[in-house]
Amino acid sequence: MAQSDNLCFRTESDLRSLIASGETTRNHAVESQLDRISLREPQVQAWTWHDPDSVRRQLQDLASMPAGPLSGVTIAVKDLIDTADMPTEYGSAAYRGHQPVADAGVVTILKAAGALMMGKTVTTEFAHSHAGPTVNPHNLSHTPGGSSSGSAAAVADGMATIALGTQTGGSVIRPAAYCGVVGFKPTIGRITLAGVMPLSFSMDTLGVMARSVADVQLISDVLLGHSESWGANDAKETKVRLAYYPGPDVDGADQDAVAALDIARSALAEQGVEFVPIMLPLDDFAELGRANRTLMAYEAARQHRNVFRMHSQALGETTRTLIEEGAGMARSKYLEALRHQVYCRQMFADQMQNIDAVLTLSAPGQAPLYKDGTGSSIFNRTWTTIGAPCLTLPAGHGSKGLPLGVQFVGKMGQDHALLALGRRFEDLFRQTMIGV
Repeated sequence: MAQSDNLCFRTESDLRSLIASGETTRNHAVESQLDRISLREPQVQAWTWHDPDSVRRQLQDLASMPAGPLSGVTIAVKDLIDTADMPTEYGSAAYRGHQPVADAGVVTILKAAGALMMGKTVTTEFAHSHAGPTVNPHNLSHTPGGSSSGSAAAVADGMATIALGTQTGGSVIRPAAYCGVVGFKPTIGRITLAGVMPLSFSMDTLGVMARSVADVQLISDVLLGHSESWGANDAKETKVRLAYYPGPDVDGADQDAVAALDIARSALAEQGVEFVPIMLPLDDFAELGRANRTLMAYEAARQHRNVFRMHSQALGETTRTLIEEGAGMARSKYLEALRHQVYCRQMFADQMQNIDAVLTLSAPGQAPLYKDGTGSSIFNRTWTTIGAPCLTLPAGHGSKGLPLGVQFVGKMGQDHALLALGRRFEDLFRQTMIGV
């Protein structure tokens, strides 16, 4: 039998091979992660709710059920997502002890596929910026990012195989990059948000984090379905055309992040990737990033007006500021942001007709100190606002020894193709970019 103290960091693909060969069992794999939570949770603080006996009961129940595509796969669920058998507090003291009456749609789908719900992970309040207690498992003095902080930390620290997050600014891609895991935000609208607390209905998107692209594909097959013709083997046989686009805010990235992106471009070019120009005007896309804040504030103010009126003192300062800003915003400003969103989305679609993906920054650099906040979403807001699919891959470590990531942005609706592209190159990045 494989030693259980190694199993918690295995990908699901690796676990399936070990189980098939008789080197371990699903029980051993799950217990390894439960042991890891017991050991590390007092320091990392990734969870708002976790009951190891509940996980064991779920695993035991699988024995009497037909095998599903995710049988035994452990899932960490962001505490923005409703669960009927676990508290869901949306990262807010205003909802302390809240117990939903039904599972969110995504939880229902994953349970039906045989997945094990490991518990609820810390989120910033309403998925904005008022941070919870989670720290970066690579260095406990640093943030894991937000808003999907607990989800990123849980996967990075071997506490779960896969985690669910949400993104309205950069809440999947940035924490995944900070914690050195794979993060995937699909095309907006591709995964149901029923039972997920809204922040901005025009931009909210459910995403996934894992330790490999193959594991992201595994869960995406269940959540997205097979609406595209795709596959890792097919991707290896095709010529890849990428656009290199650091974007209008590249001056906000540190030297480590820029170096990682440049090394990624060179490594890809050496593999025969063709880099082609893309015409995305910097002024328009800088404005698109600002439109993200406008849309978020206006829509959040209307979503959360009742809790603000009745329990404003229970809300964090940054949450109150966002809601107050949105409540006082002129409707004309909001409508102009919507028009710019549509304009840039169409511009992007037109430019991507003969391009497979855009290579760009995932985050400004390594994770900042915890005391300095959850980091900036400056390199994510543009893509989230237009709703494009995004994938961040681990890309070495920076000067402080913390992880870096690089991001691929794909064509609208071509989520599986983007994942196949990422699977093709993730090992290249791991091999090429150690110690960037």
